[in-house]
Amino acid sequence: MTTIKDVARAAGVSVSTVSHVLSGRRPISEPTRLRVLEAIERLGYRPNRLAQGLVSKSSRSLGLLVPDLANPFFGSMAEAMEIAAHDRGYSVILCNTNLDPKREADYLSMLLSRQVDGLLYFPGTRVPNRALLEAVAAGVPVVVVDERIDNLPGVFVDNFDGGRQLGRLLAQLGHRSLLFIGGPEGLPTVTDRLNGLRAGLAEGGSASATVNLLLRFGEYRASHGYETIHACAREGVFAAVGDERPTAVVAANDMIALGALRALRELQLQVPRDCSLTGFDGVEFTAMITPSLTTVQQPSTRVATAAVELLLQRIEAHEHHRDRERANHEHQPSAEATPVIPHVVLPVTLVVRESVAPPPQRR
Repeated sequence: MTTIKDVARAAGVSVSTVSHVLSGRRPISEPTRLRVLEAIERLGYRPNRLAQGLVSKSSRSLGLLVPDLANPFFGSMAEAMEIAAHDRGYSVILCNTNLDPKREADYLSMLLSRQVDGLLYFPGTRVPNRALLEAVAAGVPVVVVDERIDNLPGVFVDNFDGGRQLGRLLAQLGHRSLLFIGGPEGLPTVTDRLNGLRAGLAEGGSASATVNLLLRFGEYRASHGYETIHACAREGVFAAVGDERPTAVVAANDMIALGALRALRELQLQVPRDCSLTGFDGVEFTAMITPSLTTVQQPSTRVATAAVELLLQRIEAHEHHRDRERANHEHQPSAEATPVIPHVVLPVTLVVRESVAPPPQRR
């Protein structure tokens, strides 16, 4: 069986150089790297990843925790992250927490027992799981995605601007009474999208225009959109006259919008003739339903790639810090500057489709 020594001999380099080419953690000149890769291919060498992990204390694996895999948004993000990690020599262990704190804590314990090198984490609740904070305190590199958590690095989109673009569009169409169906109240994405919506409504309408904004909060799920529309109907919201009757429903994500669309149809309210409807996320089905959904498109692939790259940077920084501590364990550690917590914020795009139109009284 071909060994790493055989590869080193064939490429005319040291064993450590072959190891650095495989790990990608040390700079190697391009001609040398190509020579080593050619020798690996020619000899059919397959590195023993388990043995490499035992030596380097690296498992070359990442943990990925998502709150609701039934939501296509998280499915597409998980797929993009797996591809980005694989391209960089890492595997991904996917865990669906289903918005259950106990389940999430169990998964975190399992991932740490498998010695994952770092965690990609989608928060699903306002209060961070205690198990996650304990992992951070223990030095596990973590990057949060989608929802902000104080003092943790993360990758997000500009939710405020997405809400603002929606608000400006609806105000310019003439909508002055809207129903906002949000996810959990106080969650950063919900707050940012709602605040952006308010700003956009103000920007798109006349200075004297009064906007009636009805708020409902719950889970980021289709069932919440469906149940909220029917609950509002029982309260007489859609039977109101004048400016009290909503002429547009703004859903905080596409799944809520999907549930709302079904409920509106059951109430014999046609979209957009009787009521406009918008979503947020830009998942694939939004272009395929009837009417096609106006939504805010998140750059999922860019978010996923940026999150993986940021996590690998944090892992490398953590390993370098650990190496320095080992080298200087007999010396008093020098004071270090407060570390900067990196946040990557990516832009969103408003996609206008069939589900919006001027309100009935403006036609």
